[in-house]
Amino acid sequence: MMHPLLWVAWALGALVAAATTSNPLYLAVIAAAAFLIHAAHGRGGAFRGFALAAGATLALRTSLVLLGPVELGNVLASALEGARLATLLVVLGAFNTVADPFGVLRLAPGRFHEAALAVALALQIAPRTIAAAARIREAQRLRGIELRGPRAVVALAVPVLATGLEEAVLLAESMDARGHGRGPRTRYRSSTWSWGAALAAGASLLAGGGFLAASLAGYGDLAPSMLPPRPPEAALPLVAAAGLLAAPALLGRGRP
Repeated sequence: MMHPLLWVAWALGALVAAATTSNPLYLAVIAAAAFLIHAAHGRGGAFRGFALAAGATLALRTSLVLLGPVELGNVLASALEGARLATLLVVLGAFNTVADPFGVLRLAPGRFHEAALAVALALQIAPRTIAAAARIREAQRLRGIELRGPRAVVALAVPVLATGLEEAVLLAESMDARGHGRGPRTRYRSSTWSWGAALAAGASLLAGGGFLAASLAGYGDLAPSMLPPRPPEAALPLVAAAGLLAAPALLGRGRP
């Protein structure tokens, strides 16, 4: 397992890059880098849920233009904003599948331990919910229950909620048994920090810094105007910067 600081640096760089642009050419490279990170290092099926949420967000944000004057430029501008939100969700989904939340928790200074613990628990919500929904759907199929549409949502909601509450209680009991929040905490052996991880983390931060600097300088057509509609343009240095976000995918998985 890679050092959690690498994934914090990668997520920070990718989120800054995606947040500073609505240009689909850059967003496509950032989203592709996130997919490569998940494919190389991801664990669990949470990424699929985030990808579906990204698609739904893109469709919903684009459809909001129907509330006002419907013109091609407005539709395209709304779609670009939706693409930015969708890319942010894809990045968060990749981070959720590669980072160990409690490894990230151990990076926090002691005075911020409680806040970091809340964040670590929040990062567990999506993968646990998706895994619980998959188990319940499989159990329903084995019983011959095949529901589709709104009825399937209702049939899943109650057992997923019950499972979530049960797992929350078990997690709280296990954390209490380990003494979280009660004085000195157990010290775990630190994860290894290799030169490859350091270079990948630096490349990710460089990518985010490059997009931030370009945003401040007004360089690279980061927010293309669609009034009137026109094809977006891309600056090769920023395309290369977005490509740097795929650097951690070149690293091996490391020892568990």
